[in-house]
Amino acid sequence: MILEFCSKIWSYQRFVVTLQRLFEIGMTVIELNAQLLRELSYISDNEGYLQKTLDFIKKLTKSNAASNVRGQIYTEMLERLSDFQEYEKGWDGDDALPLSRQVVKNFKAVLQKSRDSELDGWTFFPSANGTLLLQNKERKSGINIGTRGYSYYEIIDGEVKGENNLRFSPKSVIETMKRTSH
Repeated sequence: MILEFCSKIWSYQRFVVTLQRLFEIGMTVIELNAQLLRELSYISDNEGYLQKTLDFIKKLTKSNAASNVRGQIYTEMLERLSDFQEYEKGWDGDDALPLSRQVVKNFKAVLQKSRDSELDGWTFFPSANGTLLLQNKERKSGINIGTRGYSYYEIIDGEVKGENNLRFSPKSVIETMKRTSH
């Protein structure tokens, strides 16, 4: 009996630490659910324990909901990125370069920090120079993500405006997406 009680306490503490770690590294909802199911499989069906765990999950979800709401668009973009990562040199039938690892890392960082609502209306393509072009679906603005920087353009009243050689950060790219999304 005491051993069973100690085991449940240890499982609960392990579970709480795991949840905190998962939210800190920004796992997707799908990844988080899978991890939660794995963790819950270690725990016996104790009603009091499960209620405390559910309360804890609700609290964590509420505190992180505003900052990390990801879903279908995020998942689809990750899958599409994975496809583009398989492109080899000359993928365009000419001399196009494959996406660089740093560009992929930069774009994943943008995705990790974005909500689905911020990604909605955007699509992306590899560029022949190994960078990634993020473009709104109306084609009135675009953001080119490189290894160390990014550039953007937007078409306003038929005039093309933009900036080059901006220092990359996920936050600055997301702000540019919001600002240029018409």
